[in-house]
Amino acid sequence: MMKEKQVHILIGCADARDLSQVQLDTIDNVTQEFKEMGIDVELHVVRAAGSFVTPDIVMDIKRTIEQAQRSSDALLPISYYIHIQTHGHLTEDSNDHYISHVHDLKIVEGSPLNCGMLGASAVGVEIEQMIIEEKPVIDIRGRAVVIDNDTKIKSLLQEYYAYDGYLAGDWIRSIDLLRTHPRHQRTVLEKAIAIDPELKMLHIQITCGILDYAIHSLIRVDDGDPSVPFWDTVQMEIRKHTQNDRKAKDMLINQSAKQKPLAGLLCMSDPRMSSRLLAANYYMRSKSIEHTGDYLPNTVFNITGSSFDIPQTPFGPYVIAGFYYAVKHLKLVDQMVMGYDADQTDRIIKKIKNDPIMRMVVQKFNVNLIPINQIDLQVEV
Repeated sequence: MMKEKQVHILIGCADARDLSQVQLDTIDNVTQEFKEMGIDVELHVVRAAGSFVTPDIVMDIKRTIEQAQRSSDALLPISYYIHIQTHGHLTEDSNDHYISHVHDLKIVEGSPLNCGMLGASAVGVEIEQMIIEEKPVIDIRGRAVVIDNDTKIKSLLQEYYAYDGYLAGDWIRSIDLLRTHPRHQRTVLEKAIAIDPELKMLHIQITCGILDYAIHSLIRVDDGDPSVPFWDTVQMEIRKHTQNDRKAKDMLINQSAKQKPLAGLLCMSDPRMSSRLLAANYYMRSKSIEHTGDYLPNTVFNITGSSFDIPQTPFGPYVIAGFYYAVKHLKLVDQMVMGYDADQTDRIIKKIKNDPIMRMVVQKFNVNLIPINQIDLQVEV
């Protein structure tokens, strides 16, 4: 008999190293423990480069919460939690306790383990250059316009992405300071919730932290307030496993390596509807790569969203930046596109083709969009 439902939404980076089988198993185990206590836990994962809380991410949160309400027992009380998580490489003299303070944390400058979006503005400059070189002809208010300068890029952003401003350093901008980034994104989210009459009424609780790839553990930088038993238990169990379990340590070696994934994956934010594990195993099977069936970090660069299957809406800035970065800099021309069924996959592909910048990246770099779906992959297992 369920007494309560909890909806947890993780806002995480698309980085291929940001997930391991240890983390997946721990989440499953703790979810089961809470179920036995009468608490039904539902976890969603929204992944975009840099874990920036942009308007599209806020909309993802809203859609996820709406769907959770529609599918829940109306008499069951629901509580909502959002976890903002960035990642980096902290120095050995940093205070790596579960609850720490930004002044006790130091980032290893130039480490390949730090988030790539520390250089997001530079990625934005590259995207601007690509647009001007490709000179796409875009329909703007019924008129065919050749996009070949910065002013016309502004018109493109306004027409298709509802953004009034420049692209590089504005629409797409770098993380200012990695240590304070998760706290800043928490503030951005709190302000967005405060002016949304629907979200404001839900008493959403927000945590923020840095996943330190050097120790494979999350460090909260919010004084541990609010206390969230499910999330805190998951993180403490992960810490326990990474310290005591030799198999876990071996599995996590790839999490400490330079990011070198095999393929990209665009999918929905509900892990029950689009399993990153199934996608990774499918890709390795299709390329005859030996694997154990466990999910290894550093195999899939994953971007997710709750609106990826709505073809007439554009992608957000850090989804586009992450996709470009994955294709251009990580050489991931193989991009799996995964819906729950074939129809949902088709809608995601249509959205990619409808989005002018995403379409341009696909065409310029000859990206191979590989359609897969959860139902078919579950049958194959």
